Amino acid sequence: MTLQDLVKTYEKRVISLGKEPHAMSWLITELSGYSPTEFYLKMNSKVSEELINKIEDGFKRYAIEGIPVQHIVGYSYFYGYKFKVSDQVLIPRRETEQLVEETLLIYDTYFEDQKVDVLDLGTGSGAIAITLSIEEPNMQVEASDISVTALMVARENQLNLSSKVNFIASDWFSNINKKYDIIVANPPYIPNDEAVEDVVTKEPSLALYGGVDGLEPYEIILKNAKKYLKEKALIAFEHSMYQSENLKALILKYFKEAKVRQLKDLQGKDRMTFVGLGGVFND
Repeated sequence: MTLQDLVKTYEKRVISLGKEPHAMSWLITELSGYSPTEFYLKMNSKVSEELINKIEDGFKRYAIEGIPVQHIVGYSYFYGYKFKVSDQVLIPRRETEQLVEETLLIYDTYFEDQKVDVLDLGTGSGAIAITLSIEEPNMQVEASDISVTALMVARENQLNLSSKVNFIASDWFSNINKKYDIIVANPPYIPNDEAVEDVVTKEPSLALYGGVDGLEPYEIILKNAKKYLKEKALIAFEHSMYQSENLKALILKYFKEAKVRQLKDLQGKDRMTFVGLGGVFND
């Protein structure tokens, strides 16, 4: 059997079980030990019995047990960087990469290469905080999470990627003691009673569910944020595609003077909201 045969076979098997074929092909690539380029070049090569057994085990764990493929291999890619993930942290998503990208663009436009203090609330794996720290050295980044086990994963990612982030164990602002130019957050936003896919249930509920309406964490952040923000500041949120209008109303409840920009992700879904204060977005 060749690699190409292997991919076709397992993609058909996962489709028959209602699972995502692209996830399975990515899993096969990662388990093969080849880079994506090497994998493509070796598509007509014969595969060993050992690799077939490894992929069969991965298939069962993903398609039957519902374990995310990133948990099976132990890592995920975010903004080109390899992050360790586990069942203690949310798997970084593509839309969160867009949140980081937009935050960097806004920084370039409104903070003019200044050194700024940045806080990532609910950091999880550390993907947002670490990426911002690496991509923009002028950002002095701190990141908080209530989960000690999540912070262990984040610190390991920092070590592996040689970033400079100060991690803080904190329930939102409870252990935060300074003011920031930028606060960024991808809080839990699924309403408590909303059904999710089986594979999502393998991720930590603490990182998924945001109260009765899914907006509870946003209200906590917005209600308390003023005392932790400098006069000129940005708040950057990722959120549910169904909550953009409700979130905007909540922002204006606590920040009447705010300039609010909302953006869609690459799938055309309302996913990002940016709050400009003290001159940010005054153009």
